[in-house]
Amino acid sequence: MSEVQSAESLFSGWQQACLIVASFVVQVVVMGLFYSYGTIFAALKADTGDAASTLALMGSIRDFVFQLSTAPAGFLVHRVGFVRMAAIGTALLLFGMLADSYAPSSHFLFMNCGLVGGAMAMIFTASVTVLYGPGHISRSFLPVAVGLASSGGGLGTVVVNLGLDLLLESFSWRGALRICCGAFGLLLLVSVVALWYGLRHHKQTKEVTSESRELRSCSDVREFLQPFGDLQFLLLNAALFLYGIGFMVPYTHLVYYSETERGLEMSGELTSLLGISGAAARLCFGLFSTCVKPSRLMLLVLLAQGTSLICLPFCDDAAELWVFSAIYGCCSGGRVVLLSLVVNELFDSQRVAHLYGLASIPIAVGTLLGPTFVGRVYDLSGHYDGAFFAAGGIVLVAVPVFCLAIFCRRSIEKPSSVTEVPAKADHLEQIVPPCDPSDEFPDVKSQL
Repeated sequence: MSEVQSAESLFSGWQQACLIVASFVVQVVVMGLFYSYGTIFAALKADTGDAASTLALMGSIRDFVFQLSTAPAGFLVHRVGFVRMAAIGTALLLFGMLADSYAPSSHFLFMNCGLVGGAMAMIFTASVTVLYGPGHISRSFLPVAVGLASSGGGLGTVVVNLGLDLLLESFSWRGALRICCGAFGLLLLVSVVALWYGLRHHKQTKEVTSESRELRSCSDVREFLQPFGDLQFLLLNAALFLYGIGFMVPYTHLVYYSETERGLEMSGELTSLLGISGAAARLCFGLFSTCVKPSRLMLLVLLAQGTSLICLPFCDDAAELWVFSAIYGCCSGGRVVLLSLVVNELFDSQRVAHLYGLASIPIAVGTLLGPTFVGRVYDLSGHYDGAFFAAGGIVLVAVPVFCLAIFCRRSIEKPSSVTEVPAKADHLEQIVPPCDPSDEFPDVKSQL
């Protein structure tokens, strides 16, 4: 206990503030870029003339690589180091965005979107999991710190979407991407410096990192895949896979849906409302997690998000679409801040980085399938209604699966050792009396 307390007292208030600021700034950039593909989607379709399913697949591949890459990034972040991983990811992201702006065709964008997604995963994983390090943030303040840092994702959704919308009015999507690349570079530089300052005096982290950098090949692979042998973790991943199928559908198709099927030019308002409600939800759910278990809040988020997606085809006018955007953005923002807290609640806090990365794999597969499926249905039928119904229903199926994951945890927590039940322990002591070593070794007793 004394070692844990000393570890938690290592970081000063300024260091904790620097870590929160670094995570906040990174999520402004990464989540803003992640949720702004719907704005770029309309510009790409107008410029290239490609099918909606093709362009949706390109965004889904980027999101798939982003979510999938968080698994190895979460496993390696302690070996590579938080600052080093964030710096490498920053360089790769800026290079990938510049390459996209000079892409001769959409085929090049397909080849390069994996680089952008992987770089986003490196930056995001380092900035999120650093808050869960031993002694980085006090245990009582951790949910609030995660909520404050995650609110940067909501702010980024608003700022990046509005900025792109304004830039696309004056520039092509290539020029807008280059301007965003310069702005993101400055913000990520601030984040890396803040991260370095917050960790520079943490000797324990440096020692652990240097010792764990030695890779052990086969044993590392077994350690990486070991959590998939846990039934509770498998159920959690199944629920996240079902959730991921519908998760990115509105962020990819909502703007185009409002323009083509509802005749409303309100892309800026919808994306901004998604971001504003998401930012507020991140902060609120972080505060609520101090008094309510994150798993219960996560259950509420899944239920509300699936229901709202089913109701989307019934939104005919601007006011109803605004209400949908507010509700859906709130649910999405809540899931972002709650996922790491749920992993911290259900499993060992020292394994949050690893398990959080693995939990992103089913979300990655779901985000690859969902928007592409909806785009394909639209290409064939010319309507979004049936696809939205199906996506929302799949998200609702995740609710009972997530309940099973929580029930599995409760059953594991039931006392199975007789030492936890005094009556059983006393009963066994009467049946099997304590053994005297001298009775089993009479020769030794006689000599004594």
